[in-house]
Amino acid sequence: MKIRVLTILFLAFLSCKNATEKETEQIQIVTDSTEFKTAEKQIEKIKPELEFQKISETIKTNFGIENPKLKEVFKPWKTEYYKLIDSTKVKSFKHYSEFLIIEFENQTDSDIEFKKIKTIAEKSLKDKKELFDYYGIFSKGGISFNKVDKWIIAHLLRCNMYPKDYDIDKKFTSELEKFDSETDWIRSYCGWGKMEIK
Repeated sequence: MKIRVLTILFLAFLSCKNATEKETEQIQIVTDSTEFKTAEKQIEKIKPELEFQKISETIKTNFGIENPKLKEVFKPWKTEYYKLIDSTKVKSFKHYSEFLIIEFENQTDSDIEFKKIKTIAEKSLKDKKELFDYYGIFSKGGISFNKVDKWIIAHLLRCNMYPKDYDIDKKFTSELEKFDSETDWIRSYCGWGKMEIK
């Protein structure tokens, strides 16, 4: 009888010990995953700033713009763009020189919103009238759109550009494609005479 009681007590002790060890393990896993998520968020915060700095440097290098400073975009531009893209997903909409910089909350949002612009461009290949409702987005003087990571960068072109100016714009797109990020692009020429789509 004593042996049976001792055996039961011993087994009960072992099961309590195992339960305590499992609880400690679970607490450790929860703590570790929380720390991992915190570190992940910090990395996310750092990466976009570094990425835009690279974009900014590429603009400076290709177009010879010294000390580009982002400014608030004019309301008419916002009104035109928000006819097509979802303003609630836009984190920042700025401009400098002949560039419009639209920053989204994440890359998924920029992909979705860029696809809306690309769809209109693709439809215009069959019928230029598709662009009429989006005159403020697809500038009659020409425009190139580059999507890189969580940004859409629009470069306003002009009708009096020389072929070398278009080559500089194409080089800019090529430089962005070298980044370790998802990229896409569209380019329209003066008078919507020609549309290039990746």
